[in-house]
Amino acid sequence: MYKRPSMGNLLREWTRRLKNGTYASANDLYRKRTRFGELNEFFKRQIISSDRFHYAPPFFANPFRAGEERTYWEDSQTFFYEYNEDDRRAEAERRYAFIFEMLKERISPNDTILDVGCNRGYYLEQWHKKGFHKLYGIEPQRSAVEYIQTHRPFIDITQGTFGPARHDIPCDVLLFFQSVSRVPYRDRLFDAIDRVARKYVFIWEQESMDDFVRDYHVGLAKKGFVCIDKRVVNRDYIPIGFKGADGPMIEMTSRLDVDCFQSHALFRRVEIRP
Repeated sequence: MYKRPSMGNLLREWTRRLKNGTYASANDLYRKRTRFGELNEFFKRQIISSDRFHYAPPFFANPFRAGEERTYWEDSQTFFYEYNEDDRRAEAERRYAFIFEMLKERISPNDTILDVGCNRGYYLEQWHKKGFHKLYGIEPQRSAVEYIQTHRPFIDITQGTFGPARHDIPCDVLLFFQSVSRVPYRDRLFDAIDRVARKYVFIWEQESMDDFVRDYHVGLAKKGFVCIDKRVVNRDYIPIGFKGADGPMIEMTSRLDVDCFQSHALFRRVEIRP
């Protein structure tokens, strides 16, 4: 016998659907999130929030999220990005080799490198081993900064967050290793990039990540940067379209599928600054 849903259940279901819209496809995800990011960048606030599968209507976002994220990273004790386990260290070494291949013919050991969100400086150490000595990092995690000061003194480290002008560090090469989506809208990501990056901006990111999402192709184009190389790869670092990596960039079936592919994008300033 059919039982009519209660008014309370109907109201809860209506609220759930209103709060959590779902993407119809991968293309729908990228189109909408690009628009949402542009809107949030304009207001410098998270007017519309979204994650890999859902999005909320305007003003349903948590207005305290940026502050909570900053506090979390400042007080965090995690050294996840040191890659201490053998399998993770092997993956990190393979990742760095892939990134270095994209950059090695374009930069020299005399160039200044800034790694945003460098944690304990693992990747900056890899640059040091390649003969680069003008190495800078910015990291909000206090314990990671203390580790660098003690164990990796060849890194000039700043404790803080990227975005505020007081933390500007001019550089030839600006690196974001999965950190670009952690810069809050209020910190004006693209304005800060424009102030500090003289030549190149390298972004390694899972483009379906949540946190503070924006289309960095659009944002950097407005500041005079053009994407000169982009490689989307699977977990074995085989570019999409090559043997062993055939298939769509993204499937909307599970969180695992979404995390399978990573983008590595290199941008060059159209007018190189001295």
